[in-house]
Amino acid sequence: MHVSLETSQVQTITLTTELIQHLEILYYSGAELEEYIYEKANENPLLHVEDSKFRKSYKDVLQLASVFSNNRSSNSSEKIDSLQTRLAQKDSFEPYLLEQIPIHQNLSKKDLSILKYLIYSLDDRLFLDIELDEVAEKFDTTTEHVEVILDLFQTFEPTGVGARSFTDYLLIQIDRDLTAPPLAVDFVKFELENIATLSLKILSKKYRTSIKETQETINYIRNLNPFPISEDMFKPIQYIVPDAEVIKSNDKWMIQLNRKYLPTVSISKSYVDLLESDPDTTTKKYYQDSLKDALLLMQGIEQRDKTIYALLRVLLEKQQGFFEKGMQEIKPMRLKDVSIILGVHESTISRTIRSKYIRTPHGVYALQLLFTKGLVSNSGKTDSVSYIKRRIKELIDSESSDKRLSDQQVTDILGEEDIQISRRTVAKYREELNIFSSSKRVYISIK
Repeated sequence: MHVSLETSQVQTITLTTELIQHLEILYYSGAELEEYIYEKANENPLLHVEDSKFRKSYKDVLQLASVFSNNRSSNSSEKIDSLQTRLAQKDSFEPYLLEQIPIHQNLSKKDLSILKYLIYSLDDRLFLDIELDEVAEKFDTTTEHVEVILDLFQTFEPTGVGARSFTDYLLIQIDRDLTAPPLAVDFVKFELENIATLSLKILSKKYRTSIKETQETINYIRNLNPFPISEDMFKPIQYIVPDAEVIKSNDKWMIQLNRKYLPTVSISKSYVDLLESDPDTTTKKYYQDSLKDALLLMQGIEQRDKTIYALLRVLLEKQQGFFEKGMQEIKPMRLKDVSIILGVHESTISRTIRSKYIRTPHGVYALQLLFTKGLVSNSGKTDSVSYIKRRIKELIDSESSDKRLSDQQVTDILGEEDIQISRRTVAKYREELNIFSSSKRVYISIK
């Protein structure tokens, strides 16, 4: 028996308390960070929190309402409560959805009417409660045209609004999640019964995956939301507040972080003096812990700002076409690509873009939308899936009524444009665009 000793180097990352809190703060949206700051202020006497200008103006309105209430009837307090409610939350989800329409440009009057009609046709779960052919008949257009408008509507917040079924809603969630398991879509489309019965062996054998991978995929699906809005749907809905704005001035792009909705955090000097002067050892220890906690919060907020700013600088460089013209010019980009440039872990980028929004000259967008999949051609050129889908639609839209393009012909044309894609993939993208095959297409001109 031969025994030998070998040495090897293993690189590990130790998560310190400081790093953990910084990552936690980075993960928060603006609204969540605001709530977290006030929670920490309630726990830590050394923290001095000054309300944001937005919150101050809100308080001023309430104070003004209370002044006028002195000359009102006895039910004035009810009126003030009503004012508070109107200021603090949306009356319903419909205005919230209608406000998102201007974000998307170049819509005709008919398309705007269809979009609004879809919003008013939602049920109490925010599922679409009308058949698309009925909408098409009402607006004198085709079902395919309505489906295009519905695709646009389903990009609105909350995720899944306008879904036509429970399965449809699950698929929308998966499609918008960059970290979704590879088999999640197939499992939802074809295996909901096996998921319900936890048939791990059947699924593992059918999809040639390990029991562990199958279990992880099932767990992921079971943790998805069942509906866009649950029974507490009429609780306050947060406005979409951009975390940053990108502005072009004198042919140069500028990044402005949006801090006006966040409270200002500092350390209370009066409490510091009070605790420092107390000779009690326990008080000294409490002071040291409180000071350390306060500094961690302030450093975490500063680090969050720096990370978001650094990410936006990379996005400005890599997605210049998007910032100039909009989503039609989006380029393929992965979390890994940006993480390598910034020298951070991929999960850090995922935390940074989570629930963060950016205002551009042509609308407000979720940062997550700027990360898209793509295909690499033989020459090394990369085209985003959204661009390829748009080209497929353009080619089919421009075909003549007596000479419809087959999937193979579309594949050949794209190949000439150095977009290397298989006929099967063209067919898949065409179906996702709700476009019939050439043998089933009816040539209709929509003016």
